[in-house]
Amino acid sequence: MSPSVFGKVAIVTGGASGFGKEISTRLVKQGAKVVIVDIQQSAGLHLEHELNAISNGACKFIEANVVSPDHMKHVFAVAASLYGRIDIVVPNAGIAQRIPFEQDDNDSWVAVIDVDLTGASLAGLYPQPPSPVYAAAKAGLVMLTRSLEHLKKQGIRVNTICPSFSPTPLLHAGDIHLPDSIKSRFVPVSLVVDAFEKAIKDESLAGAIIRVTPEFGIDIYKESRQKALSKF
Repeated sequence: MSPSVFGKVAIVTGGASGFGKEISTRLVKQGAKVVIVDIQQSAGLHLEHELNAISNGACKFIEANVVSPDHMKHVFAVAASLYGRIDIVVPNAGIAQRIPFEQDDNDSWVAVIDVDLTGASLAGLYPQPPSPVYAAAKAGLVMLTRSLEHLKKQGIRVNTICPSFSPTPLLHAGDIHLPDSIKSRFVPVSLVVDAFEKAIKDESLAGAIIRVTPEFGIDIYKESRQKALSKF
């Protein structure tokens, strides 16, 4: 990552594992101060210790639930108090569920919308018949991002990363059984982190939907309509 992140302060939700862990690690190694937010206390504290050992205390873990406004207000208050500023926010936290629409109950619906409207994937760009509520949450974030493009005039850039399937703990936790044809085409976690790096560094990007796929690598998604994914 560019030296441009040196000295900047980042908040990374879902930062204790998966994409969040790798993003946090890369930012710290390049001189940023990172507040890791996660509900996984043990994993979060372990990563905090690991990153502080290589950065002279540039990392702070806060156990918090992203669906709680009070928790998140506390996170931002602590980050601002500790480091005096907040430059980068990576709302990466998410949950995975694969439930047919007719079997989805209200509790499951609310949980997916609450958490997954804060983190994106290709499910927001392509119809997902096996996981319609999950796809709806992701699509909502895509529209939110496009709607906030105007904030660039105030010095705030909002972009969304939409990765294809990648071998993270979330994929396995979601009880998602994928055919070998998809498993053989996983996107490397490092490539997804590269996309986050692009969103952070490239000041021309605002309201951008950054897609990460095995076919095209990292590109800016501009098409308005796509056919449903069929390989499930």
